[in-house]
Amino acid sequence: MPKFPSKEWAEAFCKALNESSEYRSAAAKWEGDIIFLATNLPPELGIGDKSAMKFCLKHGRCNCVEFYQGDLAAQADAPYILEADYKTWLDVIAGKLQPIPAMVLGKIKVKKGSFSVLAQYVTASLAMIKAAQKVGIQ
Repeated sequence: MPKFPSKEWAEAFCKALNESSEYRSAAAKWEGDIIFLATNLPPELGIGDKSAMKFCLKHGRCNCVEFYQGDLAAQADAPYILEADYKTWLDVIAGKLQPIPAMVLGKIKVKKGSFSVLAQYVTASLAMIKAAQKVGIQ
C-alpha cells in the first residue's frame, strides 16, 4: 500500500478513480486538472515540507498524474489548486472531514479556481474520497 503523499499514492488514486463507476458518473461533465497541495508534511516522510499531486481529470477519468515535492510543489500549476495541511488531507481521506465544508471553513483553501464551480461537484468529491479510502494512507 503506497504512503500518502507520494507519486505511488497519486498513481494508485488515479487508478482507483478510473475504476470507480460512481466517480465516472458524478464527474462526467467535469473537465479540468486539479492539484492537491499538502503543507506541513512531517519530516519523517523525507520529501520536504510540501507536496503537490496533479491529476489530469476529464469527463470522469483520470488521464495522468504528476507529483512534486519540496520547493517544486509551490511551482506546480493547474486550473484548480486546493491547499491544506497534511493532517487535514488525512482527515479528508479518512472520511472525518468532507471537502466542501472544509473549504467553507477554510481548512482547505481554494488557491486557484472557482469554489462555486467546485461546489457543483459535491457528489464527485464524495466519490473521490471513496476512491482515496480504497488506496489508504500507509
